[in-house]
Amino acid sequence: MNWSELYWQRITPLHLFLWPLSRLFVSFQAIRRTLYRRAVLTPVRLPVPVIVIDGITTKSTVKAPLIIQVVNTLKAAGLRPGIISRGHPDNHLPPVRVTLNKSPHIAGVKALLLAYHLRETCPIWIGYDRIETAKALLNAHRECNVLICDDGLQDFRLLRDFEAIIVDTGVINSGNGLIMPAGPLRDSFTRLQHTDAVVLAGHQKQLPDIEEKVRKIGIYPLKERFFNLLQPQQTVSAAELANKRIHAIVCSSEMQNFLDDLEFLKLAVTPCVFPEEHHFTAADFQPDEAEIILVSEEDAVKCLNLHDERIWVLQQEYRIDLGLREIILNKLREKFMDPKLLDILVCPLCKSPLIYKKDQRELICKADRLAYPIRDGIPVMLEDEARKLPDEEEIK
Repeated sequence: MNWSELYWQRITPLHLFLWPLSRLFVSFQAIRRTLYRRAVLTPVRLPVPVIVIDGITTKSTVKAPLIIQVVNTLKAAGLRPGIISRGHPDNHLPPVRVTLNKSPHIAGVKALLLAYHLRETCPIWIGYDRIETAKALLNAHRECNVLICDDGLQDFRLLRDFEAIIVDTGVINSGNGLIMPAGPLRDSFTRLQHTDAVVLAGHQKQLPDIEEKVRKIGIYPLKERFFNLLQPQQTVSAAELANKRIHAIVCSSEMQNFLDDLEFLKLAVTPCVFPEEHHFTAADFQPDEAEIILVSEEDAVKCLNLHDERIWVLQQEYRIDLGLREIILNKLREKFMDPKLLDILVCPLCKSPLIYKKDQRELICKADRLAYPIRDGIPVMLEDEARKLPDEEEIK
């Protein structure tokens, strides 16, 4: 827990100064939101659909797994998603693609974590200006036909086609319920009335401030497991690690939570604590007596260059209500009904423009002689699903 979170869990004399700042912050956001809704300020519409997934609190452990599942849902439907993010909060750099050799102090832990799990199957770009970052991604990856923004809740300049707000009731219940900087909330609960879906995480699944008309989606923790950092396809349970000599390397702000999780899993570990901004080197992992070295996901991305087969990462698996897939795809169908959007799509293989055939409900690539189907309003941009055009079929 860092110093800013210490007073987010309680009311202290410092809140005599922090609470007025919170009210000022809320008023500023409300004014900006009103100006954009009344077209005094003009939001920017990108050429492809935009999905914003963000939390009402400053931290949410479920955001990364939620985004990964949404990416997999879109890919299974034949879409080609990309991800944009601010990256590290102090990042003021121009747009750049996130690769696994990027520093966490530039890319941010969450962006690196997404890059690690998605493994080049979905481009991830970061930058100070989300609009410019989105344009840079789309220019470099012309096959992308839908964007996910993982931190754009209060960026009203970015026009979104679908928005899901995560409400982690575990964080809210343990906090003081106030808005930044006095508490962990990034906006008031009235903000939830203007979103497409509220994703409820934690033990409490009902909040009185959410109206019935707002679609609520549950995300539920399943089993915890460990995966090998070098070979993530290798997984083990806590029981399989029992009776081994285990060191736990911790330096994230959630250090105590991580150690509590290991204790709950009945693992006896020797903790090795480092400062939060510590840069890991091979020397930090030298103790030969450790058969297994456990790290949290937040700390794992700082260890990618160490190539130590003893490092295992604790991962929480989640199940998400199927309703989220339904409402996202329905929103995208509405968007793809616009022929102008279908006209800008390119072939994922050769990146050349596609010819939209409305009657056949197909997108034709003249260069590769492939016809990508449009099924239930969604363009399926998968080579395996494309129809190979016979030589005698003329393309007009």
